[in-house]
Amino acid sequence: MRLRMLGASLCALGSLTFAIGLAAGSALPAGATAPVTATAPVITAYDSEVRVERDGLLRVAETWKLTGYTGTFTRHIVTREHLPADVDHVQKVEELEVKAGDQAKDAEVSTSGDVTSIAVGNVDNVAELTFTYTVRGAVAKTLNGTELRWSPLHGLPVEVGTATVTFSVPQVSHVQCSAGAIDANTPCTLAQISETSAPIFKQFALPPGNTMRITIGFPEGQIAANEIIEYRKSFRRSFSADPAQLLTVLAVLLVGAAALYFLYRTRGRDQVDVRRVVPASLFSLGTDTKIVFSPPSDLRPGEVGTLIDERIDPVDVTATIVDLAVRGHLTITELDHENEFARPDWELKRVANAPSEQLHRYENVMIRALFGDTDTVRVSEMGKQVRAALGEVQDALYDDVVKRGWFVERPDRTRSLWNTLGIAATVIGVVLTVLLALFSAWGLLGLAVTAVGVGLLVLGRHMPSKAPAAGRVLGQVASIRGELLEMDIRELPEDQHADLCSRALPYAVVLGGSDRWIDALVATDDDADEDEGFNWYRGPAGWHLQYLPDSLRNLTTNLTGALFTR
Repeated sequence: MRLRMLGASLCALGSLTFAIGLAAGSALPAGATAPVTATAPVITAYDSEVRVERDGLLRVAETWKLTGYTGTFTRHIVTREHLPADVDHVQKVEELEVKAGDQAKDAEVSTSGDVTSIAVGNVDNVAELTFTYTVRGAVAKTLNGTELRWSPLHGLPVEVGTATVTFSVPQVSHVQCSAGAIDANTPCTLAQISETSAPIFKQFALPPGNTMRITIGFPEGQIAANEIIEYRKSFRRSFSADPAQLLTVLAVLLVGAAALYFLYRTRGRDQVDVRRVVPASLFSLGTDTKIVFSPPSDLRPGEVGTLIDERIDPVDVTATIVDLAVRGHLTITELDHENEFARPDWELKRVANAPSEQLHRYENVMIRALFGDTDTVRVSEMGKQVRAALGEVQDALYDDVVKRGWFVERPDRTRSLWNTLGIAATVIGVVLTVLLALFSAWGLLGLAVTAVGVGLLVLGRHMPSKAPAAGRVLGQVASIRGELLEMDIRELPEDQHADLCSRALPYAVVLGGSDRWIDALVATDDDADEDEGFNWYRGPAGWHLQYLPDSLRNLTTNLTGALFTR
């Protein structure tokens, strides 16, 4: 009876269980299966055997025991160590082979920053992976021998249950192992060394993201250093001031300075004494006891200015125009002012019956540039065509001073040549500085070359040298300057006063003292009546000689603007 009751109870229980299961099954959507709980990935063990060759090469064979890994398995090795003085020690992972059992697996090696990563794809249901590879650059020179520094485990996403690293090496002087943050000194679980066994290192339960770092020291002569050294880019490193760099830079600067001085002494220094004074005067006594204006060597104001500073300045051109007017080849007429605030203007007019004296080529070119096909021109209307022809005037004047034997070659071309060489040397120095700073620690050498280039550029301004034939002329010019600045103008004959002062004025514009010669012209006005001016300069209605200083000053300013303003 009891057996029947027990059997009935079991049948009822089985029926109930079947009914519950049937009900649960009917609750799933058609075609669906009951979910299976996924196993979290785990690295149960990491075992590595490392043979250290005499040349410092590491031959690594390691086994990874995995559970629950799918997709891609990636392991990381720290392969760059930052040292002081912008130095990095770099390690290279090479000859990589990865297997799952006897099956070779494809692996991708990549390096980002300080870490080299090895990614193995398609590790579904793989319980064990074996890696073999070599590492170059892990052994560095130390004070008492060499030292291996290697971080085989770094930044894994899961905990490593047990990590064991065994080395096959000759004699060892010391060992050290740390596990934790990459810069921590927390000791590993085990770092063992004995006379009969190879160094062995263990770490239990290495947390995710942590690093295992191993250091092994070797006595002198056991293991060769093979560190790979790279330098971090920094201003201090690129422009290193080590003794080798400083001595080289000093040598370049000294040689460069000596070369520049030699160039100046042989090519740029004037071959004459510019301080020499030769007795000369703008005035001489004529046959009829009249004073004659007779510049020595038939000097013209434009030539004087070019000879002195070896270049054609605006003042040389304006002085030439005034000189041509004073000598009777053109007249300058100040036009009436519309009102007291109106901008002044002048009319230049070519003189039809000009003196028959021989004009220098640059003076003929100047007259053609001013007037072209007409006989009159206003200063305010001197436009692009006059400025375009000004270059021809300058060329003719430079050719004139060379023809006279004062220069061996045209000063402007000499300056242009040396300026080009200076710019080229400076650009080469700048480019060299950038390249040396980017790829070495010799940036200071590039700066030294740049400094020499800048010195050559500055020297180019002084390279035009005066020929020996210019010596006597410069002495005469020095004497004339003294005359213009110190002569008692009242000694000039009264009946020739205005004419002689006018002739001297263009030279005073170039050499100095123009104000005192203009004042001497103003002093010829002996009444309060309106003045017409001179035969070379005429004022507007109501003009007086006392206005001459302002008139000439404004004329010079406006001529310079019309001829040289772009």
